[in-house]
Amino acid sequence: MVDSDDEKEMPMYIGLREIRRAAGRFGLMVGVIALLSFLVVALSALTGGLRDQSVSAVEELPGAAIAVQKSAGSAVGLVDSRLSDDDVARLRADDPGAQPLGIAMSGVGHGVSNSAVAVFGRVGAAAGVRLNSETAAALGVRPGDAVSVGGVPARVASVGDTGMFAHSPVAEVPIGLWRQAAHRDDSTAVLLTREVTGIDGVAVVTGSARLDLIPGYSSEHGSLLLIQGLLLVISAVVVGAFFAVWTGQRLPSLAVVRAMGASRWYLVRDGLGQAAVVLGAGLVVGAAAGAGVAFAADGAVPIALTVGGVALPVVAMAVLGLLGAVLALRPLTSVDPLTALNR
Repeated sequence: MVDSDDEKEMPMYIGLREIRRAAGRFGLMVGVIALLSFLVVALSALTGGLRDQSVSAVEELPGAAIAVQKSAGSAVGLVDSRLSDDDVARLRADDPGAQPLGIAMSGVGHGVSNSAVAVFGRVGAAAGVRLNSETAAALGVRPGDAVSVGGVPARVASVGDTGMFAHSPVAEVPIGLWRQAAHRDDSTAVLLTREVTGIDGVAVVTGSARLDLIPGYSSEHGSLLLIQGLLLVISAVVVGAFFAVWTGQRLPSLAVVRAMGASRWYLVRDGLGQAAVVLGAGLVVGAAAGAGVAFAADGAVPIALTVGGVALPVVAMAVLGLLGAVLALRPLTSVDPLTALNR
């Protein structure tokens, strides 16, 4: 007979013994979980990298809000928005610290070389063009060299981190040079130091909603997050299905253990411990492989590998996997020794 003291001394005796005896089955399950966690971690790193390539320049913009053109009751994207000098004047009347911002997709040229960039026109920007290191290297230019921005002659003012906008490197120029290069006499947006309301034809966007103004960002980021979510759900279903089948096959042997006096709680605890071992092994192997591949691919593809980007999906998979195992182990809470033995 199994008493309560024996249960405390062997919390996972049955589960560990079954793993050793059916190493092939459990090894296959560990491999499936490892593959899923590998995909989730690698996709998480890719999602973060693609996000940075879309939004980093906008996230670094100063101010509490961005004012853009309003059309049909909604804000217009940062590439298509147009604010006139009158719009800027009305915004400055309510917010004296407001500054116009110009954004246009264009190119920077040097000799026979040309590089596609997102040109940001800013008030107070240094005379000339500020390029990021990748664009400067591609063009073969240094500070002081002559370049053209949208066909307008200029010189490289400096080289540094300018961020990315819609997967294009940013080139910062004074707002006057931007208007020449973009062939426009208006502005794309206005950077506000505080929220302003009641301006006709102008939408004021704050916080993370500013990122929705970037063309293509919402659909791209949402699609990648949806794929991650589906992988998490699939992992829970796979784990739950495996342990549901496994539990059904082992009910007769567990009925013998019940008949010997083991409690239902002991069987459930043993089954959950078994699921935790399988999940833990698969998640560790898969997460390590995913992080390693993402690290190796950095530079070839956009990758943002962070502790949170690895830990959050792994923890989510562990929680959902254990939840699936709990649902699969429900028969253990009502197993009847005589009924199970006579199946």
